[in-house]
Amino acid sequence: MKCTIKGKIINRESKNILLRKCSEGYKLFMNNPTKIPIKNGQFNYTFSIKTVEAFELIFEDEFENGTWVPTLFFSTNGVIQFVLNPKDQSNKNTVIGGDLNMAYTNYQSVNKTAFEKAKSVLMGIQKDLVETDEYESDEFKEVLKKLRATQSGDHDAKVPIYNKMEELEKTYARYTEKAKTLFALPYDSLMNVELKWKYEYIQNNISIVGYYLIWRDVEMQMKKKQLVAQLVAEVFPLYQKKYPDHIYTKLIETQLAGQQTITIGGKYIDFKAPTISTGDSIQLSKVIQNQIALIDFWGSWCGPCIAKSRLVVPIYEQYKDKGFKIVGIAREFGNTAEVKNRLSKEQFTWLNLVDLDDKLNIWNKYGISNGTGLMVLVDKDGTILAIDPKPEELKKILQDKLN
Repeated sequence: MKCTIKGKIINRESKNILLRKCSEGYKLFMNNPTKIPIKNGQFNYTFSIKTVEAFELIFEDEFENGTWVPTLFFSTNGVIQFVLNPKDQSNKNTVIGGDLNMAYTNYQSVNKTAFEKAKSVLMGIQKDLVETDEYESDEFKEVLKKLRATQSGDHDAKVPIYNKMEELEKTYARYTEKAKTLFALPYDSLMNVELKWKYEYIQNNISIVGYYLIWRDVEMQMKKKQLVAQLVAEVFPLYQKKYPDHIYTKLIETQLAGQQTITIGGKYIDFKAPTISTGDSIQLSKVIQNQIALIDFWGSWCGPCIAKSRLVVPIYEQYKDKGFKIVGIAREFGNTAEVKNRLSKEQFTWLNLVDLDDKLNIWNKYGISNGTGLMVLVDKDGTILAIDPKPEELKKILQDKLN
């Protein structure tokens, strides 16, 4: 099948527009992006497609600046016409061509009609609370003050601050009582109503559009939001049956398996991967058998991951001769040069393995394909003791288990 995309660019300075397959991770995409030249405010490009799925168009200058608003579309065996406006008017962009793009436009329109007014009211309340300094609690403001005082690249200082912010967010302690009552609780309630509406729509309008929406939720929300997991579990079998060989089926099955398995009290997923230093293939289970082990998912590109790993170095030194192992599994892209360079600067003296370009699918199997790392603490019998334990929690477990 051949898909031709062409269109008109209004008041944009970018010389190229980038084409990204949504099922392809950003790291892989960044290594070798498809660049479509923009000439006289027009672009035209034809590419082959094996299966119909979602793609994005991203302006190159925005991507290089680190903030971009992608234009989503669904490939088709034919022509798709675009009109792309300035970034601040991207809601006016049009995508015409193919039944799926029409269906996605319809979904957005119906969703907007159902929820935009209520969202707008809550956003107005939020704005008023911010303006009168009645939005965030004193405790959260103190945490923010600490965050602003850190250097931009100082992940060692930022990680514990982000952890505290996440804790305050989860417990609604981020907000004043007034903001919690007038905005936070009503907003979360509205989001739950919208989620249920969304999955009713997905169930009643089975298509690749609905499948894309499910997959995005599995990637971005399911790990953090129980309602998403529940709704996905209800509707996924319908799509799995209709599209057994689609890329979204494979990706969702892998993510679901990982997220259902990687729970406290469950068992870790064994894997084999090459070492970063020599390239020799190592079986995880053989390395950590009869040991308490921390499996550290990280990458040279992931500042927060590196900062979390640094925090466990002194704990490793204290317990490494008492039955405690750490095994790193780095997710890298293109080659191992960056991770080797990073290791030369760090004190991560434990065994470090690598999954290059997701060829081994290890991060996906652990349900973190779109995540920024993970730490899984495993008991001697393979039972998961903790997920992303804080240093003090890790030390307490090791004290109880090994001393």
